[in-house]
Amino acid sequence: MIEESVVFKTSRGLRLSGALLAPDENLHDVVVFAHGTGSNKSSTRNRGIAQRLLDSGIASFLFDFTGHGESDGIAEQSTQDQQFDDLNSALDFITSQPFFQTRFVGINGSSTGGTVAIHTAAEDERVVVMVLRVPRDHEIAAFVPLVKAPTLVVQGSEDLIVLPEALAIYERLTCQKELHIVQGAGHLFDDTPGHLQEMTDVTCSWFERKFHEHGEED
Repeated sequence: MIEESVVFKTSRGLRLSGALLAPDENLHDVVVFAHGTGSNKSSTRNRGIAQRLLDSGIASFLFDFTGHGESDGIAEQSTQDQQFDDLNSALDFITSQPFFQTRFVGINGSSTGGTVAIHTAAEDERVVVMVLRVPRDHEIAAFVPLVKAPTLVVQGSEDLIVLPEALAIYERLTCQKELHIVQGAGHLFDDTPGHLQEMTDVTCSWFERKFHEHGEED
């Protein structure tokens, strides 16, 4: 397995910190993770998904948004517009880095990272599959119908603040889509080990299946 700590620059010159996990240096699909506000590339939920994807031969790229973790900037700089630039710069990096060959690219966006993921997927054809975990609806309505990548929305039934937003996003999606409600789970899926396991299972299954289907179409 390859695990590389990397630093890459945004189009605005900021240095962002990332972690690349890949089975080896051969051709692989890769999932880029867009974490939520206050989180970072060390998120236990995202790391758990990334480790599980390795078993299926899928690479992962986790990075810190501006003002988070080890990246440049302060929290106040980490606006939705800045994070959009961060995520697009991460896609540019992962499709040009020297550690392994990238085949297809997906995005796993959580909470406010899901908001940014929607904007990116709506405008970037490199994104062929997406999972939105407890996505926030922050002035993103116009971009939701433009998403073409097959999209899974994963939501906890007890996350009562975000649940209405996630359902609204799901309803506006016009791409191939699925909604998975984890019964009894809150925003972080850490109420019981079973909630976290269910979230991880459905997320990884979606990426595995949709990467495979896209490869057959290509």
